[in-house]
Amino acid sequence: MTVNEGESLRLYKKALRYAESDPEVFLSTARRAAEAILLDLAMREAVGSKPTLESLLTVLTAKGLVPPKMVLAIRTIQNYGNFGSHALDGSGDEISAEDVQPCLNALTQLAAWYGRTSSSFAESEGREALAAVQHTAGTTRLADSTLIVVKALLLGCGFDEVLARRNHRVVCVQLPWSDQLVREVAEGRLDLAIYNEQRLLSMTEEDAELGMRVASVGRLGHSMGGRNFYLLAARGGRWGGATAEEFLADPAGAEIAVPRYSDMFANVLTAFATDEAGLRERGVRILDVPHHLGLELFHLNRDVLAVGGQNLRMHARDEDDYFELLNSDMLPPLVQARLRSAAANVLIANRAWLSSAGFRPNDLFRELMRRFHDMGADAERFEGTVDDLIAHASFPLQSTRSSRERLVRHVLFESYRLGDP
Repeated sequence: MTVNEGESLRLYKKALRYAESDPEVFLSTARRAAEAILLDLAMREAVGSKPTLESLLTVLTAKGLVPPKMVLAIRTIQNYGNFGSHALDGSGDEISAEDVQPCLNALTQLAAWYGRTSSSFAESEGREALAAVQHTAGTTRLADSTLIVVKALLLGCGFDEVLARRNHRVVCVQLPWSDQLVREVAEGRLDLAIYNEQRLLSMTEEDAELGMRVASVGRLGHSMGGRNFYLLAARGGRWGGATAEEFLADPAGAEIAVPRYSDMFANVLTAFATDEAGLRERGVRILDVPHHLGLELFHLNRDVLAVGGQNLRMHARDEDDYFELLNSDMLPPLVQARLRSAAANVLIANRAWLSSAGFRPNDLFRELMRRFHDMGADAERFEGTVDDLIAHASFPLQSTRSSRERLVRHVLFESYRLGDP
Protein backbone atom coordinates (compact mmCIF):
# COMPACT_ATOMS: atom_id res chain seq x y z
CA MET A 1 0.00 0.00 0.00
CA THR A 2 1.36 3.40 -0.92
CA VAL A 3 1.23 6.29 1.52
CA ASN A 4 -1.33 8.04 -0.63
CA GLU A 5 -3.45 4.90 -1.00
CA GLY A 6 -3.82 4.89 2.77
CA GLU A 7 -4.87 8.55 2.68
CA SER A 8 -7.49 7.95 -0.02
CA LEU A 9 -8.99 5.06 1.96
CA ARG A 10 -9.00 7.15 5.13
CA LEU A 11 -10.84 9.98 3.39
CA TYR A 12 -13.28 7.61 1.73
CA LYS A 13 -14.22 6.02 5.04
CA LYS A 14 -14.44 9.42 6.71
CA ALA A 15 -16.80 10.63 3.96
CA LEU A 16 -19.12 7.67 4.52
CA ARG A 17 -19.36 8.46 8.23
CA TYR A 18 -20.70 11.93 7.43
CA ALA A 19 -23.14 10.99 4.63
CA GLU A 20 -26.11 11.07 7.00
CA SER A 21 -24.91 13.02 10.03
CA ASP A 22 -23.40 16.01 8.19
CA PRO A 23 -23.99 15.94 4.39
CA GLU A 24 -22.13 19.20 3.81
CA VAL A 25 -18.95 17.81 5.36
CA PHE A 26 -19.54 14.61 3.41
CA LEU A 27 -19.45 16.49 0.10
CA SER A 28 -16.16 18.22 0.82
CA THR A 29 -14.57 15.01 2.11
CA ALA A 30 -15.87 13.03 -0.88
CA ARG A 31 -14.15 15.44 -3.24
CA ARG A 32 -10.90 15.15 -1.27
CA ALA A 33 -11.18 11.34 -1.39
CA ALA A 34 -11.64 11.40 -5.17
CA GLU A 35 -8.64 13.70 -5.49
CA ALA A 36 -6.53 11.38 -3.30
CA ILE A 37 -7.51 8.37 -5.44
CA LEU A 38 -6.44 10.17 -8.62
CA LEU A 39 -3.21 11.30 -7.00
CA ASP A 40 -2.39 7.71 -6.00
CA LEU A 41 -2.99 6.52 -9.57
CA ALA A 42 -0.73 9.29 -10.89
CA MET A 43 2.02 8.38 -8.41
CA ARG A 44 1.82 4.68 -9.31
CA GLU A 45 1.99 5.43 -13.03
CA ALA A 46 4.63 8.17 -12.61
CA VAL A 47 2.34 10.69 -14.32
CA GLY A 48 3.23 14.34 -13.75
CA SER A 49 0.40 16.69 -12.84
CA LYS A 50 -0.62 19.43 -10.48
CA PRO A 51 -2.15 17.83 -7.36
CA THR A 52 -5.66 19.12 -8.08
CA LEU A 53 -8.68 17.07 -9.05
CA GLU A 54 -9.15 18.88 -12.37
CA SER A 55 -5.52 18.59 -13.47
CA LEU A 56 -5.19 14.97 -12.34
CA LEU A 57 -8.40 13.92 -14.07
CA THR A 58 -7.40 15.68 -17.30
CA VAL A 59 -3.94 14.09 -17.46
CA LEU A 60 -5.00 10.59 -16.39
CA THR A 61 -7.96 10.56 -18.79
CA ALA A 62 -5.74 11.66 -21.68
CA LYS A 63 -3.46 8.68 -20.98
CA GLY A 64 -6.40 6.27 -20.88
CA LEU A 65 -5.93 5.48 -17.19
CA VAL A 66 -9.46 6.45 -16.10
CA PRO A 67 -12.38 4.84 -18.00
CA PRO A 68 -15.35 6.99 -19.17
CA LYS A 69 -17.72 5.65 -16.49
CA MET A 70 -15.29 6.68 -13.79
CA VAL A 71 -14.85 10.12 -15.36
CA LEU A 72 -18.61 10.55 -15.04
CA ALA A 73 -18.52 9.45 -11.40
CA ILE A 74 -15.64 11.82 -10.61
CA ARG A 75 -17.37 14.72 -12.35
CA THR A 76 -20.46 14.00 -10.25
CA ILE A 77 -18.38 14.11 -7.07
CA GLN A 78 -16.63 17.28 -8.26
CA ASN A 79 -19.90 19.09 -9.02
CA TYR A 80 -21.45 18.11 -5.72
CA GLY A 81 -18.27 19.16 -3.94
CA ASN A 82 -18.53 22.60 -5.54
CA PHE A 83 -22.17 22.81 -4.48
CA GLY A 84 -21.23 21.80 -0.94
CA SER A 85 -18.54 24.48 -0.69
CA HIS A 86 -21.14 27.15 -1.42
CA ALA A 87 -23.35 25.75 1.33
CA LEU A 88 -20.43 25.80 3.78
CA ASP A 89 -19.87 29.46 2.88
CA GLY A 90 -23.39 30.19 4.00
CA SER A 91 -24.51 31.11 0.51
CA GLY A 92 -26.50 27.95 -0.31
CA ASP A 93 -29.55 26.06 0.88
CA GLU A 94 -29.28 23.48 3.63
CA ILE A 95 -28.25 20.07 2.24
CA SER A 96 -29.92 16.86 3.36
CA ALA A 97 -28.72 13.27 3.30
CA GLU A 98 -31.18 12.60 0.49
CA ASP A 99 -29.68 15.42 -1.57
CA VAL A 100 -26.19 13.89 -1.55
CA GLN A 101 -27.27 10.36 -2.51
CA PRO A 102 -26.07 10.69 -6.16
CA CYS A 103 -22.66 11.79 -4.90
CA LEU A 104 -22.59 8.91 -2.43
CA ASN A 105 -23.40 6.45 -5.23
CA ALA A 106 -20.68 7.95 -7.44
CA LEU A 107 -18.10 7.78 -4.65
CA THR A 108 -18.93 4.13 -3.94
CA GLN A 109 -18.65 3.32 -7.65
CA LEU A 110 -15.26 5.06 -7.77
CA ALA A 111 -14.04 3.24 -4.65
CA ALA A 112 -15.04 -0.16 -6.06
CA TRP A 113 -13.15 0.53 -9.29
CA TYR A 114 -10.17 1.84 -7.34
CA GLY A 115 -10.11 -1.32 -5.22
CA ARG A 116 -9.95 -3.50 -8.33
CA THR A 117 -7.32 -1.20 -9.87
CA SER A 118 -5.20 -1.31 -6.71
CA SER A 119 -5.30 -5.11 -6.78
CA SER A 120 -4.14 -5.02 -10.39
CA PHE A 121 -1.32 -2.63 -9.45
CA ALA A 122 -0.30 -4.94 -6.61
CA GLU A 123 -0.08 -7.91 -8.98
CA SER A 124 1.95 -5.89 -11.49
CA GLU A 125 4.33 -4.71 -8.78
CA GLY A 126 4.66 -8.29 -7.54
CA ARG A 127 5.57 -9.54 -11.00
CA GLU A 128 8.14 -6.76 -11.38
CA ALA A 129 9.67 -7.66 -8.01
CA LEU A 130 9.75 -11.31 -9.05
CA ALA A 131 11.45 -10.48 -12.35
CA ALA A 132 14.12 -8.55 -10.43
CA VAL A 133 15.12 -11.67 -8.48
CA GLN A 134 17.86 -13.41 -10.42
CA HIS A 135 17.33 -17.15 -10.71
CA THR A 136 20.63 -18.65 -9.66
CA ALA A 137 21.60 -22.06 -8.36
CA GLY A 138 21.00 -22.25 -4.63
CA THR A 139 18.32 -19.51 -4.59
CA THR A 140 14.74 -20.38 -3.60
CA ARG A 141 12.05 -17.82 -4.40
CA LEU A 142 9.25 -17.96 -1.82
CA ALA A 143 5.96 -16.03 -2.09
CA ASP A 144 5.58 -13.73 0.91
CA SER A 145 2.21 -12.53 2.27
CA THR A 146 0.71 -10.08 4.74
CA LEU A 147 -2.27 -12.36 5.45
CA ILE A 148 -2.03 -13.43 9.09
CA VAL A 149 -2.97 -17.05 8.44
CA VAL A 150 -0.30 -17.38 5.71
CA LYS A 151 2.38 -15.18 7.28
CA ALA A 152 2.20 -17.29 10.44
CA LEU A 153 3.17 -20.36 8.42
CA LEU A 154 5.96 -18.52 6.62
CA LEU A 155 7.40 -17.42 9.97
CA GLY A 156 6.78 -20.61 11.93
CA CYS A 157 7.92 -23.23 9.40
CA GLY A 158 11.46 -21.88 9.31
CA PHE A 159 11.95 -21.99 5.54
CA ASP A 160 15.31 -20.23 5.88
CA GLU A 161 16.75 -22.89 8.20
CA VAL A 162 15.27 -25.87 6.36
CA LEU A 163 16.53 -24.77 2.95
CA ALA A 164 19.90 -23.64 4.29
CA ARG A 165 20.63 -27.30 4.97
CA ARG A 166 20.47 -27.80 1.19
CA ASN A 167 22.69 -24.75 0.68
CA HIS A 168 19.75 -22.69 -0.53
CA ARG A 169 19.21 -19.02 0.20
CA VAL A 170 15.55 -17.98 0.51
CA VAL A 171 14.41 -14.80 -1.26
CA CYS A 172 10.90 -13.68 -0.24
CA VAL A 173 8.80 -11.75 -2.78
CA GLN A 174 5.63 -9.94 -1.67
CA LEU A 175 2.78 -11.13 -3.91
CA PRO A 176 -1.03 -10.81 -3.68
CA TRP A 177 -3.14 -13.82 -2.74
CA SER A 178 -4.55 -14.85 -6.14
CA ASP A 179 -4.50 -17.58 -8.79
CA GLN A 180 -1.45 -15.84 -10.24
CA LEU A 181 0.63 -17.50 -7.50
CA VAL A 182 0.00 -20.89 -9.06
CA ARG A 183 0.88 -19.62 -12.53
CA GLU A 184 4.13 -18.10 -11.30
CA VAL A 185 5.12 -21.43 -9.72
CA ALA A 186 4.16 -23.30 -12.90
CA GLU A 187 6.27 -20.99 -15.08
CA GLY A 188 9.27 -21.34 -12.78
CA ARG A 189 9.38 -17.68 -11.78
CA LEU A 190 8.51 -18.74 -8.24
CA ASP A 191 9.66 -21.89 -6.44
CA LEU A 192 7.35 -22.12 -3.41
CA ALA A 193 4.03 -20.59 -2.38
CA ILE A 194 1.10 -21.20 -0.06
CA TYR A 195 -2.34 -21.16 -1.65
CA ASN A 196 -5.92 -22.41 -1.34
CA GLU A 197 -6.17 -26.14 -1.99
CA GLN A 198 -9.50 -26.11 -3.84
CA ARG A 199 -8.41 -23.33 -6.18
CA LEU A 200 -5.25 -25.30 -6.96
CA LEU A 201 -7.27 -28.44 -7.71
CA SER A 202 -9.70 -26.51 -9.90
CA MET A 203 -6.87 -24.91 -11.88
CA THR A 204 -4.98 -28.17 -12.42
CA GLU A 205 -8.17 -29.96 -13.51
CA GLU A 206 -8.74 -27.27 -16.13
CA ASP A 207 -5.10 -27.23 -17.26
CA ALA A 208 -3.33 -30.59 -17.23
CA GLU A 209 0.00 -29.05 -18.25
CA LEU A 210 -0.11 -26.74 -15.23
CA GLY A 211 -0.61 -29.81 -13.04
CA MET A 212 2.52 -31.37 -14.53
CA ARG A 213 4.58 -28.36 -13.44
CA VAL A 214 3.15 -27.72 -9.95
CA ALA A 215 3.26 -30.15 -7.03
CA SER A 216 1.19 -29.99 -3.86
CA VAL A 217 3.76 -30.59 -1.12
CA GLY A 218 1.22 -30.94 1.69
CA ARG A 219 -1.75 -29.42 3.50
CA LEU A 220 -0.94 -26.66 5.97
CA GLY A 221 -4.18 -26.51 7.92
CA HIS A 222 -7.48 -24.71 7.46
CA SER A 223 -7.97 -20.95 7.68
CA MET A 224 -9.85 -20.28 10.92
CA GLY A 225 -10.26 -24.03 11.31
CA GLY A 226 -12.73 -23.97 8.42
CA ARG A 227 -15.10 -21.74 10.39
CA ASN A 228 -14.29 -18.54 8.52
CA PHE A 229 -17.66 -17.91 6.85
CA TYR A 230 -20.16 -15.37 8.20
CA LEU A 231 -22.86 -12.93 7.11
CA LEU A 232 -22.68 -9.74 9.11
CA ALA A 233 -25.83 -7.66 9.68
CA ALA A 234 -26.68 -4.37 11.37
CA ARG A 235 -29.06 -4.65 14.30
CA GLY A 236 -30.84 -1.54 13.08
CA GLY A 237 -31.24 -2.83 9.53
CA ARG A 238 -33.82 -4.97 7.76
CA TRP A 239 -32.42 -8.24 9.08
CA GLY A 240 -31.88 -7.03 12.65
CA GLY A 241 -34.71 -9.14 14.06
CA ALA A 242 -34.27 -12.22 11.85
CA THR A 243 -32.84 -15.56 12.89
CA ALA A 244 -30.54 -17.66 10.73
CA GLU A 245 -33.37 -20.15 10.11
CA GLU A 246 -35.78 -17.42 9.01
CA PHE A 247 -33.19 -15.88 6.73
CA LEU A 248 -32.27 -19.17 5.04
CA ALA A 249 -35.95 -20.01 4.55
CA ASP A 250 -36.63 -16.71 2.79
CA PRO A 251 -33.60 -14.57 1.86
CA ALA A 252 -35.48 -12.66 -0.86
CA GLY A 253 -34.38 -9.04 -1.05
CA ALA A 254 -31.02 -9.64 0.60
CA GLU A 255 -28.03 -7.68 -0.70
CA ILE A 256 -24.72 -9.37 0.12
CA ALA A 257 -21.60 -7.21 -0.13
CA VAL A 258 -18.57 -9.37 -0.94
CA PRO A 259 -15.59 -9.17 -3.32
CA ARG A 260 -16.92 -11.20 -6.26
CA TYR A 261 -13.58 -12.63 -7.35
CA SER A 262 -12.59 -14.18 -4.04
CA ASP A 263 -12.84 -17.34 -1.97
CA MET A 264 -15.29 -15.40 0.24
CA PHE A 265 -17.78 -15.28 -2.63
CA ALA A 266 -17.25 -19.00 -3.24
CA ASN A 267 -18.13 -19.56 0.43
CA VAL A 268 -21.39 -17.65 -0.02
CA LEU A 269 -22.36 -20.02 -2.84
CA THR A 270 -21.40 -23.01 -0.69
CA ALA A 271 -23.43 -21.74 2.26
CA PHE A 272 -26.54 -21.42 0.08
CA ALA A 273 -25.75 -24.69 -1.75
CA THR A 274 -26.27 -23.03 -5.13
CA ASP A 275 -24.60 -21.03 -7.88
CA GLU A 276 -24.92 -17.33 -8.72
CA ALA A 277 -27.97 -17.93 -10.91
CA GLY A 278 -29.57 -19.80 -8.01
CA LEU A 279 -28.97 -16.83 -5.72
CA ARG A 280 -30.75 -14.55 -8.18
CA GLU A 281 -33.69 -16.98 -8.34
CA ARG A 282 -33.95 -16.76 -4.55
CA GLY A 283 -33.97 -12.98 -4.72
CA VAL A 284 -30.42 -12.47 -3.41
CA ARG A 285 -28.30 -9.74 -4.99
CA ILE A 286 -24.49 -9.70 -4.85
CA LEU A 287 -22.75 -6.33 -4.43
CA ASP A 288 -19.15 -6.49 -5.64
CA VAL A 289 -17.21 -4.37 -3.13
CA PRO A 290 -13.49 -3.62 -2.63
CA HIS A 291 -11.72 -6.00 -0.27
CA HIS A 292 -10.70 -3.13 2.00
CA LEU A 293 -14.21 -1.82 2.69
CA GLY A 294 -15.16 -2.47 6.32
CA LEU A 295 -18.06 -1.51 8.56
CA GLU A 296 -18.40 1.61 6.42
CA LEU A 297 -20.62 -0.56 4.24
CA PHE A 298 -23.39 0.00 6.74
CA HIS A 299 -23.10 3.77 6.38
CA LEU A 300 -24.15 3.21 2.77
CA ASN A 301 -26.98 0.81 3.52
CA ARG A 302 -28.09 -0.46 6.93
CA ASP A 303 -29.94 -3.32 5.25
CA VAL A 304 -26.88 -4.77 3.52
CA LEU A 305 -25.22 -8.02 4.61
CA ALA A 306 -21.43 -8.15 4.62
CA VAL A 307 -18.93 -10.94 4.05
CA GLY A 308 -15.28 -10.16 4.70
CA GLY A 309 -12.12 -11.36 6.35
CA GLN A 310 -11.29 -11.80 10.00
CA ASN A 311 -10.35 -8.12 10.37
CA LEU A 312 -13.96 -7.13 9.67
CA ARG A 313 -15.30 -9.90 11.86
CA MET A 314 -13.26 -8.87 14.90
CA HIS A 315 -14.03 -5.18 14.34
CA ALA A 316 -17.76 -5.99 14.33
CA ARG A 317 -17.48 -7.99 17.54
CA ASP A 318 -16.23 -4.87 19.28
CA GLU A 319 -19.41 -3.02 18.26
CA ASP A 320 -22.88 -3.75 19.66
CA ASP A 321 -24.52 -2.49 16.47
CA TYR A 322 -23.63 -5.62 14.47
CA PHE A 323 -24.18 -9.36 14.72
CA GLU A 324 -23.58 -12.51 12.67
CA LEU A 325 -26.89 -13.34 11.06
CA LEU A 326 -25.33 -16.47 9.63
CA ASN A 327 -22.05 -18.28 10.17
CA SER A 328 -20.48 -21.68 9.65
CA ASP A 329 -21.76 -23.11 12.94
CA MET A 330 -25.39 -22.34 11.98
CA LEU A 331 -25.29 -24.37 8.76
CA PRO A 332 -26.02 -28.09 8.21
CA PRO A 333 -23.13 -30.50 8.90
CA LEU A 334 -22.65 -31.29 5.19
CA VAL A 335 -22.29 -27.60 4.33
CA GLN A 336 -19.92 -27.11 7.27
CA ALA A 337 -17.76 -29.92 5.90
CA ARG A 338 -17.67 -28.28 2.47
CA LEU A 339 -16.70 -24.94 3.96
CA ARG A 340 -13.96 -26.60 6.00
CA SER A 341 -12.59 -28.24 2.88
CA ALA A 342 -12.70 -24.92 1.04
CA ALA A 343 -10.59 -23.33 3.81
CA ALA A 344 -7.64 -25.71 3.41
CA ASN A 345 -4.32 -24.27 2.25
CA VAL A 346 -1.39 -26.17 0.77
CA LEU A 347 2.28 -25.58 0.07
CA ILE A 348 2.89 -25.72 -3.67
CA ALA A 349 6.25 -26.12 -5.39
CA ASN A 350 7.67 -26.06 -8.87
CA ARG A 351 8.37 -29.70 -9.75
CA ALA A 352 11.65 -28.88 -11.51
CA TRP A 353 12.81 -26.97 -8.40
CA LEU A 354 11.97 -29.94 -6.15
CA SER A 355 14.05 -32.18 -8.35
CA SER A 356 17.02 -29.81 -8.58
CA ALA A 357 16.99 -29.20 -4.81
CA GLY A 358 16.84 -32.93 -4.12
CA PHE A 359 13.63 -32.71 -2.07
CA ARG A 360 10.96 -35.36 -1.90
CA PRO A 361 7.65 -33.57 -1.18
CA ASN A 362 6.84 -35.67 1.89
CA ASP A 363 10.26 -35.10 3.44
CA LEU A 364 10.12 -31.33 2.89
CA PHE A 365 6.59 -31.19 4.30
CA ARG A 366 7.44 -33.16 7.45
CA GLU A 367 10.45 -31.02 8.23
CA LEU A 368 8.53 -27.75 7.80
CA MET A 369 5.61 -29.00 9.90
CA ARG A 370 7.93 -30.22 12.65
CA ARG A 371 9.46 -26.77 12.94
CA PHE A 372 6.01 -25.14 12.90
CA HIS A 373 4.72 -27.29 15.76
CA ASP A 374 7.99 -26.85 17.67
CA MET A 375 7.43 -23.09 17.41
CA GLY A 376 3.97 -23.47 18.94
CA ALA A 377 5.39 -25.47 21.84
CA ASP A 378 8.19 -22.99 22.52
CA ALA A 379 6.73 -20.03 24.42
CA GLU A 380 9.57 -17.68 23.48
CA ARG A 381 9.45 -18.53 19.76
CA PHE A 382 5.66 -18.33 19.75
CA GLU A 383 5.61 -14.88 21.34
CA GLY A 384 8.28 -13.75 18.88
CA THR A 385 6.05 -14.93 16.02
CA VAL A 386 3.11 -13.02 17.49
CA ASP A 387 5.22 -9.85 17.64
CA ASP A 388 6.37 -10.35 14.03
CA LEU A 389 2.79 -10.78 12.86
CA ILE A 390 1.65 -7.65 14.69
CA ALA A 391 4.45 -5.73 12.98
CA HIS A 392 4.18 -7.14 9.45
CA ALA A 393 0.69 -8.56 8.76
CA SER A 394 -2.12 -6.47 7.25
CA PHE A 395 -4.68 -4.78 9.49
CA PRO A 396 -7.38 -2.12 9.16
CA LEU A 397 -6.10 1.44 9.02
CA GLN A 398 -5.80 3.16 12.39
CA SER A 399 -6.14 -0.11 14.34
CA THR A 400 -4.45 -0.14 17.74
CA ARG A 401 -1.66 -2.48 18.75
CA SER A 402 -3.92 -4.19 21.27
CA SER A 403 -6.60 -4.87 18.64
CA ARG A 404 -3.94 -6.22 16.27
CA GLU A 405 -2.58 -8.52 18.94
CA ARG A 406 -6.07 -9.77 19.79
CA LEU A 407 -6.72 -10.56 16.11
CA VAL A 408 -3.36 -12.30 15.66
CA ARG A 409 -3.89 -14.53 18.69
CA HIS A 410 -7.45 -15.29 17.59
CA VAL A 411 -6.36 -16.35 14.09
CA LEU A 412 -3.46 -18.45 15.41
CA PHE A 413 -5.71 -20.34 17.80
CA GLU A 414 -8.65 -20.85 15.43
CA SER A 415 -6.48 -21.85 12.46
CA TYR A 416 -3.72 -23.85 14.14
CA ARG A 417 -4.73 -24.27 17.79
CA LEU A 418 -1.63 -22.35 18.86
CA GLY A 419 -1.79 -20.23 22.02
CA ASP A 420 -4.95 -19.64 24.00
CA PRO A 421 -8.54 -19.16 22.72
